[in-house]
Amino acid sequence: MIPKFISMLKILGILKIGQCCLNEILPQIGLYCHNFILLSAPYNNIGKDDVSALVDSLPALKYLDLHGGVLEKEYLVKILKGCKQLVHLDVRNCKGFDDDDDEILELARVASHIR
Repeated sequence: MIPKFISMLKILGILKIGQCCLNEILPQIGLYCHNFILLSAPYNNIGKDDVSALVDSLPALKYLDLHGGVLEKEYLVKILKGCKQLVHLDVRNCKGFDDDDDEILELARVASHIR
């Protein structure tokens, strides 16, 4: 239902959304909402299709909040590598990866665009 209405929201720049199928919504946002900069989707179970939709549809996203959800390490790595314009990434209290993981720490260090 929501993806159908996104085409009418061309000025949408910020979206806070509860648990849903991000892989259905994000391509529509990427297609129609050219000023979109902030996605807040806390407490979601972020899967492979969601991350692919995020990276493919919103590579210019600046602010991403996924705190308290489930996000596997490989998907976090894909976000860090694919969303090059992120300036803020909130993955506090997520399950699925260790915040002291060497690969993630190195990616976060190299991804100086993220504060």
